[in-house]
Amino acid sequence: MDTIIQRLYEDNIEGKISDAYSFLRLVKTYTDIKELNAEIIRSFIEKVYVYVYVYGNEKPWDRNTKKIKVIFNFIGEVHIPSNVKTA
Repeated sequence: MDTIIQRLYEDNIEGKISDAYSFLRLVKTYTDIKELNAEIIRSFIEKVYVYVYVYGNEKPWDRNTKKIKVIFNFIGEVHIPSNVKTA
């Protein structure tokens, strides 16, 4: 979430705030999400790219061989550090 806030701040400085405000309005409509569903995902995410890299004997499903790029509606791509652990 900190990365998204930083992106909004940068958009404000660059004069792209109308899109940032649209994103904030969207966030306010989903303040109490109990369960993630397809409608919510489509509201927030424009595109998801999954890149699969296979080196030598690695299997395509090995977690070290994938890169995911998420393009959010209104704010674009948010870079998430690769050292962030996922559940």
